[in-house]
Amino acid sequence: MRSRQIAERLGVEEAHMLEFQQFNALWDKRMAEFEQKSLDLEEAMKERHANELMEYIRQAQQEPLRKPKFSKELLNLRSIQQTLAKQKDYGGTSFVRCMVSIF
Repeated sequence: MRSRQIAERLGVEEAHMLEFQQFNALWDKRMAEFEQKSLDLEEAMKERHANELMEYIRQAQQEPLRKPKFSKELLNLRSIQQTLAKQKDYGGTSFVRCMVSIF
């Protein structure tokens, strides 16, 4: 009776180890497939980004340069700076110039 229990237990342990090895083999296979797929996707993304960058550069070089549109506040500060310079208020002009440089 005891030897039969030991044999049965060894059989169960052996079956468990076989199932565990099969699981690990399947897991390793799936992980390898996942790693390969992620590398392929990363390579495709890098290629797509490079193509988009080249297209953007090509498009930017073909377009004429646009005249910058300054904000209302910046234009107002420049007007104040010119007025102060005409009035020879150089301290105020310098302060406004610092404000303009922030923009």
